[in-house]
Amino acid sequence: MSSKKSVFRRKRFLIKRGLQFRYIGMIFALAVLASIVTGYTVFATGWTLLGAKLASVYPQGRLIYVFKAANIALIKNLLLISPLIFILGVLFSHKIAGPVYRIEKSLYEISKGNLALKIKLRSGDELWDMANIINDMTEALSKTITLDKELASQLTKDLDEIKKAISIQPVDTSRVQTALADLETKISELNSSLSKWSTSTS
Repeated sequence: MSSKKSVFRRKRFLIKRGLQFRYIGMIFALAVLASIVTGYTVFATGWTLLGAKLASVYPQGRLIYVFKAANIALIKNLLLISPLIFILGVLFSHKIAGPVYRIEKSLYEISKGNLALKIKLRSGDELWDMANIINDMTEALSKTITLDKELASQLTKDLDEIKKAISIQPVDTSRVQTALADLETKISELNSSLSKWSTSTS
């Protein structure tokens, strides 16, 4: 029996408005700049190449009017496609803003101690590499902490064993020494496990 694979979908497209509007603004700015450069290039090139040749056919004022009309048409077309640019900007920025939002939310949960959390992104999203690195990091931390917890539990048992050995009279020296040796081994293992982590105070 085939099981349906659940697909993660986002219902909101404007997730991190500041980031997305900056992204869309950049796209608009580039589109306007491209239009200005294109219009100026067409005007300057046309005027240089055709101005002298057409001057005898069309009055100079008429040529200027033609080039200005072409530039105005370019600007009008840019304004007409502005909504399309906005929609495309939202859709493309969503592929970045969505993962940024989810990664931020996940890191907040991880900072509170939830190492079982896995960052899940959509198939078309960006920042997959970052999400995978964070997932690998939390998995490694989870394994290390699990081992350290087991060592801490064993240390507690060894300490209880030493307390029992001391409480019995006469004191069983060999039993105490064995328990102390086990305790030292576990402490060494714990220190070895902790030594691979660097902190601001180390």
